[in-house]
Amino acid sequence: MDAKAEGLYTELRNTRQEILERLMEGNSSALIKPILLEELHDIEQTLSKIESGSFGKCEISGELLPADLLQVIPTLKTMEDCSRLGKFYRKSIFH
Repeated sequence: MDAKAEGLYTELRNTRQEILERLMEGNSSALIKPILLEELHDIEQTLSKIESGSFGKCEISGELLPADLLQVIPTLKTMEDCSRLGKFYRKSIFH
């Protein structure tokens, strides 16, 4: 594991710990708890991918996911996820 992946791995482990602590406190809103659980699941999958060496590859096609998007959202899974983000962040030319 290179230094960049190791930094990401550490950051994800810290985030996982924070989410677990938040869930253990038991005072999370019923609306937030499913979101925290989903994020926890995504983080655990990403940690497994880093450990197995498959991090950064599309789960469907095997293509490499854009590195710039992975830096922002390391839990991305597919090229389709990347396409949806591109549409979401696109600025409208009409105001």
